[in-house]
Amino acid sequence: MITYLRKRLIGLLVVLTGVTILSFLLSSFTSVDPAEALARRSLLNPTPEQIEELRWKMGLHLPIHQQYFHWLGNVVKGDLGISLLTKNAVSSDIAQKLPETLKLAGMALIWIILLTLPISVISAVRQNRLFDHVVRGITILGISIPNFWLGFLLLLVFAIAVPVFKVIDYGNMKSLILPSVVLAIPVAATFIRLFRATILSNLNKDYVVYAKARGISTKRIIGVHVLRNSLPPMVTLFCQYLGLMVAGSAVVESVFSIQGIGMHLVHAILSRDLPTVHGCVLVIAFIFVIGRALADIVNCLLDPRMVDRGEVPL
Repeated sequence: MITYLRKRLIGLLVVLTGVTILSFLLSSFTSVDPAEALARRSLLNPTPEQIEELRWKMGLHLPIHQQYFHWLGNVVKGDLGISLLTKNAVSSDIAQKLPETLKLAGMALIWIILLTLPISVISAVRQNRLFDHVVRGITILGISIPNFWLGFLLLLVFAIAVPVFKVIDYGNMKSLILPSVVLAIPVAATFIRLFRATILSNLNKDYVVYAKARGISTKRIIGVHVLRNSLPPMVTLFCQYLGLMVAGSAVVESVFSIQGIGMHLVHAILSRDLPTVHGCVLVIAFIFVIGRALADIVNCLLDPRMVDRGEVPL
């Protein structure tokens, strides 16, 4: 376990370093000058001298590698900088916005579990029957539908035509039901197809034939043995999608007017608020890597043989 934790820590640092370097490089390629953008927001008609003065205050006159190491040194001290948009500490803004996105992603993950497990099992057991064909068509539709279109459709139906929910609502779990469903449907559709295929693959394994020969019931074979052996790849995807949903929540948050980290990152990009952009990217990358490590730990608990096979380097 100590070896595993050491490797995971090294992997975490490598990934976070790579992501932050890429973030700095991409932000330097844009033709929009952050100092000029800030000057035009804060000053009525900025002069070139005022813009240049802001550029020096922001440290943008330095080469990109010096800017990066200066920022990295502050991050090590726990300082993500000051937001150019809100004038608050970036860490403070993220701490305020992140819980909303995590609640949204958490509820979406609950929907994913509730939809994926029973539908995948029934679809696999009833392979090539009516239920399986219907599920196959619905999942293809769920994967194909854009999040923003589905969000507007659900708002039109359940907030206007049948006003069960409000168009704009804050501060309670009910306000997260529609956006979490919108965030969950494409992921659940993907998971159902993958989990069904994994279950079907395990149903053809020798241990299933052996269990049937011993007289074990089909329900017990599927519920105890097949599901347990089918879960590890799904757990890996499940934990990885936590980071992807946090990163990709901006579209859903914009449709439902949720002030989460996704919308905060989009506003920062549009406003050329580089400290906020770099801070949000760092936090999202951290969540993604932690999710991947959590997946390995859960998989080891489900199937300790993965350690012996070298699939998880404990």
